[in-house]
Amino acid sequence: MSPEPKAMIARLDGPVGIIAGGQSLPLEIAQKLRHQDKDYILFGLAGEADRAIEVHPHYWLKWGEIGRMFKLFEQHGIRHLLCIGSVTKRPDFKSIRLDLGAVKALPEILRIMSSGGDEGVLGGVASFMEKRGITLLSVPDVTPELVIGDQFSLNPSLAEKLAGDIDLAAKAALMVGQLDAGQGAVVAAGRILALEGPEGTDQMLARVCEIRAQKRARWAFGTQGVLLKRARPGQDLRFDMPTIGPKTLQSVKAAGLAGLVCAQGEVLCAEHEKVQKIAEREGLFVIAKSLTHSLEGKR
Repeated sequence: MSPEPKAMIARLDGPVGIIAGGQSLPLEIAQKLRHQDKDYILFGLAGEADRAIEVHPHYWLKWGEIGRMFKLFEQHGIRHLLCIGSVTKRPDFKSIRLDLGAVKALPEILRIMSSGGDEGVLGGVASFMEKRGITLLSVPDVTPELVIGDQFSLNPSLAEKLAGDIDLAAKAALMVGQLDAGQGAVVAAGRILALEGPEGTDQMLARVCEIRAQKRARWAFGTQGVLLKRARPGQDLRFDMPTIGPKTLQSVKAAGLAGLVCAQGEVLCAEHEKVQKIAEREGLFVIAKSLTHSLEGKR
């Protein structure tokens, strides 16, 4: 994975479709495309996407409206699609009303959902789209400036004394990634405190808060420990690219950690200016680091 991805957006014909989940990234990307005078349409997932998408060209999609979605793609000439944003609620399959397009595709959808692990499911989704003439994009394809590269550095001197914790966190996050379980780890004073699972980063950091409250880990507030975020080995960055933002920094502070390390070229930063202000105000470091994808040797 390149630490300095190049945008391919200028070479794309027709508007870019954006399947928008929750949080701020879909809006941030839409705004950047608007500034580039690039055509785009947001397809907001009902119950997940922010209502603020309505200031942009948009449609709302309910779970099960697969046929309607592809009709809209055809109507607007969409051949390139970006999927971005969080999905925090599993769809209630009892309440989903499948449209005709979804019913026709149901055997294929069931095969995809039965694939093992996230990568199997996401790979199936990519294949499903590509069979229907839709090419999936990653955020680096569209807005590479959101990818944390080698120039991303906030308060780096604060990280120097935590080199051992950072190395251990990188190994721990790699191992949990190899198990297809998560994208991060928390280490403090040479001890692995938490590994990210399906609950996500914020809940993992909430567990660290509980560990400290129960006095199972002790250190002076804000002087020990690091959160490290990285992609899983072989992760398809068209889906679920690791992301940090203001809430991540606030959770790092609440957990009593000293800062955050991101794998160079593998992590997105939402609302960079807010992240920078929080880091400066709270005395936290946020740095990028080139990481190996094996426990032995370098890439």
